[in-house]
Amino acid sequence: MAGADKQALDAIFKDVYEEGIAEGVNQKNPLRDVIKTEKSPFKGREIVKLAHTSRNISPMFVGEDSAFADAGQQGYSRLFVDQKKLMSRLRMTWEVMQDSTATEGAFISARKSEMQYLIDDNSRRDEFALASDGRGVLGLLSGAPTTTAVALDNPGGITNTNFGNRFFTTGMFIGAVNPATGALRSSIRKVTATPAAGTTVTVDAATFTGWADNDYVVQVANSSVTDVLDSSYEHAWHGLMALVDDGTYRATYFGLDRTNVPAYSSYVTASTGALSVDLIQRVSDVVDQKLNGSTDLILCHHSIRRLVIQLTDADRRYSGANLMKPDPGTVAFKQGDIPFGNVPVRAIRDFPLDVMMFLDIKNSGFKEYVSEPGKWVDEDGQVLIRVGAGGSASRDAFEAWYRIRKQYFLEYPGYCARLDGITGQSLVVVRSAGS
Repeated sequence: MAGADKQALDAIFKDVYEEGIAEGVNQKNPLRDVIKTEKSPFKGREIVKLAHTSRNISPMFVGEDSAFADAGQQGYSRLFVDQKKLMSRLRMTWEVMQDSTATEGAFISARKSEMQYLIDDNSRRDEFALASDGRGVLGLLSGAPTTTAVALDNPGGITNTNFGNRFFTTGMFIGAVNPATGALRSSIRKVTATPAAGTTVTVDAATFTGWADNDYVVQVANSSVTDVLDSSYEHAWHGLMALVDDGTYRATYFGLDRTNVPAYSSYVTASTGALSVDLIQRVSDVVDQKLNGSTDLILCHHSIRRLVIQLTDADRRYSGANLMKPDPGTVAFKQGDIPFGNVPVRAIRDFPLDVMMFLDIKNSGFKEYVSEPGKWVDEDGQVLIRVGAGGSASRDAFEAWYRIRKQYFLEYPGYCARLDGITGQSLVVVRSAGS
């Protein structure tokens, strides 16, 4: 029977939009919140630091009228702290800026949101760098690629066979670096997908000239790059895996050979295996003996924190106001820090997967040498720059660039320690929303 219904009169109905935009990107950066640094200004070519690193060896017990040791001397070492730079940019047409200025025309201002979210994206990249070793490596090739599905392991360049695509993002241009020479191989590829299984990325084409198993995969500026200078390789600031290290990832610490200076080499076990109470206690004992270190924070991935919880499963007594409803959980269920010897064990989203790190936050001297903490590039008097310099390349569009330039430094790496290669965890591959 004919008549009016919503299908027949569809043209008269409006779409009703709610105010605001839901946040679908994980904007929290918990590691950066944990590592509170002393900020120091940076000037000149580099910061030169002098460290007292060895004793006069002459003191000896002697008999009456006997010879004693030849004169010795104190030992000193120099460290040379440089700067690393993070750059980003956005591009907007005049129309998108103009037509989004009023709430009648857009949910939010395109100019305001693009600029604010880009600052957030820089913070996200800082979080990644702080959890890595400063090489700017996204992952390693797991075999020489032959199809558009590129197999990866060692996320962030840190040894682990799982979740190789962890730090790759769709739309990113990538290249392969020869680990033996540091040279960028031919063929630049664009990431078109990051499959949920975590072991591969999908790229735009299956041409990989020279790419080989265990090559470093790094971000590059664009599809035309031929020089490693235009890649992220060795251009990131030092993260915790470089600061708290024994030479596994950074044999040279700001110009100083770690093997010759124990104070700048952290206690690290390479293939830890199963976690135990005795093993964790051993780490605390070692840092105390080495340099009077005193662990006040333990960092790890969520999968490692679950292993720590399991250490007490057999002995934990259920308790609560109502014992008919015993609580088998811990504070970790609400993402609180679980204690080990009154030291908090904190799970960090981007932390290396099979690593536990022991930090002496109070005494080890975390520093951040900063020449630019973060600002829009405006040295020529304007933030928004016209696209093109005249002629056929010009467009009615504008770019803005954002710059951060700094370096993290740890005064006493020997106060801290690390367990690598922990086994027994159940890893759930979960990408951070929006990455």
